[in-house]
Amino acid sequence: MKRKLIPVVMMLVAGALCCLFTMIREHSLIYRMTALLCSLVLFYGLGQALCSILNYFDRENEKRLAAEGEIIEKDGTAESGEKASRD
Repeated sequence: MKRKLIPVVMMLVAGALCCLFTMIREHSLIYRMTALLCSLVLFYGLGQALCSILNYFDRENEKRLAAEGEIIEKDGTAESGEKASRD
């Protein structure tokens, strides 16, 4: 699943659960709509935070892998230079 859909899916699932719970408990319509709006906003924000955290970890992993790749390349060129000077 694409990451940009995570906040939307979280928001919709939370909204559906909120609707079900308020209907089962037979709250007034104003209370239902207020609870629904609050839960949608809250869970959309939580989904956005989760996506930004996952993106941050991806960026850090890419930086680490790039740094490891540079080290390996430097080691490889140094070893080949030493072998050439020995021959």
